[in-house]
Amino acid sequence: RAWEALPAVTRGIILMVVALVSTAIAFFYAVVVGWCIFYLFRSLTAPLPETTEQAFSVWNNFQDSIWPFVVHLLAVGFAILAIRKGVRSIERVNRLLIPGLLMIIVASVIRSIALPGSIEGIRYLFTPDWSQLREPGTWLAALTQNAWDTGAGWGLFMTYAAYMQTRHGAVKNAFITGIGNNTVSLLVGVMIFGTVFAILQRDPGLESAGVLDVMRSSGPASTGLTFIWMPQLFNRMFLGTPLAILFFLGLTFAGFSSLIAMMELATRVLVDRGIRRRTALVAVAVTVYLLGIPSVSSVNFLSNQDYVWGVGLIISGGFIAFAIMRSRVAEVRAALNGIPGDWNAGKWWGFSIRYFVPAAALILLIWWMFLSATVFAANDWLNPFNPFSVMTCLLQWGIFLAVFMIANRWITKGL
Repeated sequence: RAWEALPAVTRGIILMVVALVSTAIAFFYAVVVGWCIFYLFRSLTAPLPETTEQAFSVWNNFQDSIWPFVVHLLAVGFAILAIRKGVRSIERVNRLLIPGLLMIIVASVIRSIALPGSIEGIRYLFTPDWSQLREPGTWLAALTQNAWDTGAGWGLFMTYAAYMQTRHGAVKNAFITGIGNNTVSLLVGVMIFGTVFAILQRDPGLESAGVLDVMRSSGPASTGLTFIWMPQLFNRMFLGTPLAILFFLGLTFAGFSSLIAMMELATRVLVDRGIRRRTALVAVAVTVYLLGIPSVSSVNFLSNQDYVWGVGLIISGGFIAFAIMRSRVAEVRAALNGIPGDWNAGKWWGFSIRYFVPAAALILLIWWMFLSATVFAANDWLNPFNPFSVMTCLLQWGIFLAVFMIANRWITKGL
């Protein structure tokens, strides 16, 4: 009722912005899921790399082949098959694979701790640098990363909400999502730092800063931790190959659980505009595959899309908060607290939605643009072809905004 009380144009803008950001992310996210599929197949058919050089060789040979296009097609195809009748078909598999992935992570953490030299990496991870904590940028970066991890600002929750029952409890699930995500992040941090320090300790004279430099440069688009270091970790584990297979299998399905929600959201928007579901599925599949090809062809372009739509996710989150504010925060909170068996959303939730989220979205947006103009694309921030410039964001957002304006009547029809 609160949603229907909003003006049709307002609902259309919010719907399209949220749907656009998630769909645009799907263009390159499907490419990353394809990478996971490739490494799953490779774990089944080839030995794990023993050295960092071998791991980079596997990655470079993969990128220079036709396989990225093939596995991208597989990722899009499997996602469409999974959502033919909604997202429920993936739930049964996820009930097995996601807990399985968690158990593999725990086993990998235990194994990484046992590696000689790993304790030094864990000590470095948990030793605070108080000077960094005094920098606003550190907190803003952490807030941005955590928002991305937990799905804050995504339209995916709206997709899954359509399949939820009242008894599931929105507030309870929100807390579980945040706590579970951060717990797994800490475990993976221990695993990664322990493994990297242990693997690189045989390089004489390598200091902590050197290790971090290697981690930062180990693969473009933040690929190094998953596709460079993890295969080496499994190579050093008992039953490493079976665990690597299970890891990339679980990682693939974890990626699918997000990808299918992105594609279901785009499909649902088209269906709600009066398009047959089968036609909408074909349209979404073709669009995601074709617009994902530039990211398949160039990891640098994928990095650009990650940057542009990662920043766009901040705007999407702001629009979601705006929709709740326009729907009256107190009424939404009362509706949430009226669900039997769920936890109550306190007054702090209303304060967060009304003040903190809009302020955080604005500050984060200004901060990212400032970094773009001074660090990421210093002295080149007006160049739309610089992958990390302010103008590349404004240009791409502007193109889609123009499309929205042209299709405004069709978008708002029936809202």
